[in-house]
Amino acid sequence: MNNIPVDALASPFIGVYHRFASFIPGIAAALILLLLGLFTARALRTLTDRLFAKARLDEYTSKVGINEVLARLGMGKSPSYVLSFLVYWFVLFIFFVSSANAVNLTVVSELLERFALFLPVLIGALLILFGGLLFARFLHEVVLNAAAANSVRGGKVLAHAAYVLVVVFSAMTAMEQLGMKLSFISAAIQIMLGSVGLAAAIAFGLGGKDIAAAVLRDLGNKKS
Repeated sequence: MNNIPVDALASPFIGVYHRFASFIPGIAAALILLLLGLFTARALRTLTDRLFAKARLDEYTSKVGINEVLARLGMGKSPSYVLSFLVYWFVLFIFFVSSANAVNLTVVSELLERFALFLPVLIGALLILFGGLLFARFLHEVVLNAAAANSVRGGKVLAHAAYVLVVVFSAMTAMEQLGMKLSFISAAIQIMLGSVGLAAAIAFGLGGKDIAAAVLRDLGNKKS
């Protein structure tokens, strides 16, 4: 028992110490990068908020209904909030990737880089959906006002139908932007719309047969 060499007992602990010591510079660099990233992200977010407040962006977007659409999507109360939020997390994301590389977390850094490549596609899909919701709201108001101005019955139903159709097509376009294959759903929706149009045409024809008969009768009487 007394003949056991001290080096044999100490070598595992020394190896662990050296490994831990080799990680200390990377851990310290990662912590510094994270703290710097938090400070930079907060500073840029505050600067962005002040710039948009001076430009009165929220007041202009509220007049055209953008704030209401954002609130319904759960993306915040105003465009300035959404933009400052994106700036904050984009800056923090960059520093987080650098921190992962500093401690040689290649798996984490690769996943973050893949997400960074996917992020523009995601933003594009959100913009398509956001634009579609804005256009749907605009079309809803146009149809509703036109129906009221021309004393057309069922104006609310037509306006709501136009709104739903625009939202559905916008959502499908956004999903296709994300790489989802929606050929089957597109075909089903086209069949459904064709069926609705055919049913409306038949209903209109059946409902207007008496009027058409009266018009033809009047024309026959005039000729005679």
